[in-house]
Amino acid sequence: MSREDWPDECKNYLTAYMTNHNTKAFFGVQYTIIMTAKQDALISEEAKKHLQKELALLKEPITVVAVLSEEKDRPFDEFSRKFLTELAAITDKIRPVFEKTDGPLAAKYQVTRTPTLLIEPDHYNVRYTGAPAGEEAQSFLLALIMASTKQSVLSGPSKKRLSELKESRNIKVFVSPTCPYCPLQVLLAISAAVERNDLISTDIIEIHENRDLAEQYNAFSVPQTFIDDQIVGSGLQPEEVFVEEILTAAPVPIKAFEGAGGAQKDLVIMGAGPAGLTAAIYAARSGLNTVVLEKANIGGQVAITPLVENYPGFTRIGGKALMDMMAQQAIQYTEIHQGEEVLEAKQVDGGFEIRTSRAAYKARALLITSGAESKKLGIPGEREFQGRGVSSCVECDGFFYKDGKKVVVVGGGNTAATDALYLKNLGADVTIIHRKDKLRAESILQERLKANNVPVLWNTVIKEIQGKKSIQSVVVENIADTSVSTLPLDGLFIAIGYVPNNSLAIQLGVETDEEGYIIVDKLHRTNVKGVYAAGDITGGFKQIVTAVGQASVASSTIFEDLSATVRQESGQVT
Repeated sequence: MSREDWPDECKNYLTAYMTNHNTKAFFGVQYTIIMTAKQDALISEEAKKHLQKELALLKEPITVVAVLSEEKDRPFDEFSRKFLTELAAITDKIRPVFEKTDGPLAAKYQVTRTPTLLIEPDHYNVRYTGAPAGEEAQSFLLALIMASTKQSVLSGPSKKRLSELKESRNIKVFVSPTCPYCPLQVLLAISAAVERNDLISTDIIEIHENRDLAEQYNAFSVPQTFIDDQIVGSGLQPEEVFVEEILTAAPVPIKAFEGAGGAQKDLVIMGAGPAGLTAAIYAARSGLNTVVLEKANIGGQVAITPLVENYPGFTRIGGKALMDMMAQQAIQYTEIHQGEEVLEAKQVDGGFEIRTSRAAYKARALLITSGAESKKLGIPGEREFQGRGVSSCVECDGFFYKDGKKVVVVGGGNTAATDALYLKNLGADVTIIHRKDKLRAESILQERLKANNVPVLWNTVIKEIQGKKSIQSVVVENIADTSVSTLPLDGLFIAIGYVPNNSLAIQLGVETDEEGYIIVDKLHRTNVKGVYAAGDITGGFKQIVTAVGQASVASSTIFEDLSATVRQESGQVT
């Protein structure tokens, strides 16, 4: 049975999960609870009501063996015990077994670290090395459901391909509780172990709780996935690519779908950030048959923004929480395919043929909302230490540095200031490096940097990144006096601006400006008939409200243009 054959209630849950349902609020579990342990219960009464519905999906009872330390001041072990106990109080289908580190079950399953949680260990080789907290609470719940139903969420073709595996494989996925990309990669890894419980074992490793393992594997950026102890990818991977990597035990390049046919759509939207999700809502409400294709995480750059304070209606809200709300609204109207990258697009018979990593589509119109990605420094060592101390996502990777590790944020805008404050609040020893003598960030952010005693190295640029297995220092130059020095550090976060994701636009012949941003008219048409663009990909003022406004105009334009085409084709007067 493939996921298309799941009961409606299972598919509804999966849809919510795959569109980044705000499960932290859903569970009533915030990561700060783990560290403070001041509340009597982790799961609120309101969250329990929701959980009762979700846990009703469990079919067979599930045993979770939790190997925990009995030493005092072990907050992660305490959280794991408390979390499992409260889940078991909601449903008798979850049956925790608490084991000491020197107990027989710890020896049987070769557990040497705490907390370690084993899901139905007599049937599956799935373990969480570290507490399933924060973002990973959601993947843990779905892992229980999959083990109980004996069904993964892999597609039919992926299951068929995985059935060809002949050799054993061990999958390790390094995660952090604040990483929004991690749960979906974890979901793929656990699904593989559920499908091929005879050959595949999966270990989800929390990097902060297991620093020695993170350092051993140089896994300082999450998610990082290893197969048989060889790295196969950093970040969220497409399902079909990941399955091929399991078979080959090596990295696999992504390829366009080669099959014939294709689903017919009025509108294909490329990108599921604020612009893409808003356009989907407006387009679907106007009656257009629409699909949103997103290669990575729903929400784009906003989903990894720690705090948003300038979006009307919310005084302060996490970027991911805001995008969760948008995604949940959009999914009521249209399809959102996460992890499906558009690789080819061409004009065919007055419309477009679009090929992703897993399917083909035919569309009457195409809206590009692919946004922009973080700009690189372009200096020696940057590529070599990417994921080994060099990052552009503080939400994903900042947690590793929370205990006073020395980190640098390079940049001078709002993103750099916000990132620095986030790292400071985590407990990192953070410094900003900026090439000018004043920041571009909003005054309120600059005031907070001063209030939090975040130092700034002015008129300074990084010339080289140095290290051995991971980053150890940067060579910096003061451009005012040309002096050069070496600055020891543990992590470097780059926040120097963005470059547009314009490869598909160029493939279609869409006109761009000198910086690569798509040129549009006031109604968001491009120079190619049937192709439209909105959001950060069009340059200008990169704000959420701007993207949302542009998307509403673009979707209205698309509806009017397609309607006019229909009237012309039917011989009606326009």
